[in-house]
Amino acid sequence: MKRNLLALAIGAAVLLPLTAQAAPTVYGRLNLSVDYVDVDATGLEPAWVVNSNASRIGVKGNEKLSDDFTAVYKAEWQINGDMAGGGDLGGRERYIGLKHSSLGTIRLGAIDSPLKTSEDMVDAFNDHAVLDMANLGNAVAGVPAVANVSLSGQSRLNNSINYVSPKVLDVFGANITFVPGESAAPCSVPPNGNPGCGNDLANGISAAFSYEDDNLYLSAALDKEIAGKDLIRAVGRYKMDKLVFAGLYQQGETVNAANSDETAFVFSASYEMDKLTFRGELLNNTVETGVATENQTDLIGVGVDYNFSQNTKVYGNLAQVKVDIAGTDTTNMLLGGGIEVRF
Repeated sequence: MKRNLLALAIGAAVLLPLTAQAAPTVYGRLNLSVDYVDVDATGLEPAWVVNSNASRIGVKGNEKLSDDFTAVYKAEWQINGDMAGGGDLGGRERYIGLKHSSLGTIRLGAIDSPLKTSEDMVDAFNDHAVLDMANLGNAVAGVPAVANVSLSGQSRLNNSINYVSPKVLDVFGANITFVPGESAAPCSVPPNGNPGCGNDLANGISAAFSYEDDNLYLSAALDKEIAGKDLIRAVGRYKMDKLVFAGLYQQGETVNAANSDETAFVFSASYEMDKLTFRGELLNNTVETGVATENQTDLIGVGVDYNFSQNTKVYGNLAQVKVDIAGTDTTNMLLGGGIEVRF
């Protein structure tokens, strides 16, 4: 009997350290679509394209350290679901942090900017390789990438020092990131001749302040010298039972560049009906590229999702993207559908 108790005690002592830290969660998402793209450009025929839409895999978790402190961590990679081999993995968010029960969370790593995350649910084509508001200038169907047509501010910031506040009164929140310059070389034209130059603790700043209850979401956000841009963004979402309206306004400029103003509007709506979700979006983005010269992007599109379960859906998209580059118009039409599985 004593030997059995001794063996039990030794087993418990061995297993106790292994159970003190919760096992990490391995998760992911595969999102693939088949898209028919008709590009209005000389010499180009309509094309069928298989797109991987921000497919990813990651690991995340936390460890309870005391009644007040918890360690948190995450490492995520983008995967090319439509191909295999070289270049298959791309960096996404990865961080380590310390969370306090009442004071908030400090994180260090590569983290989506507060201005980016403030977008909430406004992008009806979020993550799509061509229609996401950050991907409108991506290369597609033989057409090279086009600069200054996608929405600025959709940044994932390396070398981030990030603070996320707890919810105040269960509705108010703050998300603030400092980005050190990490540059020993002096700026060519003091104080900010080159966007991102310098070695200050807060060479770049991104911040978002929000209000959210069951029906209403409001956010005001800014980027200061992030990816060479100064931006302000306002976002709102209102939910009426199964119907959701959302809007975004953004204004900004390129740091230390004349005639570089940017203005963007995004409006979207969605409606849930049983397992179906209908969605639509209007977007306009105007970027000055010189004296009396500008690039303008207009998107109008609709989509529908059929949700088999919480983790699996099929969907269809129909959208037109019109790009005016210094007076030269190109109109792209996209019709496609795909499947997304989360695990």
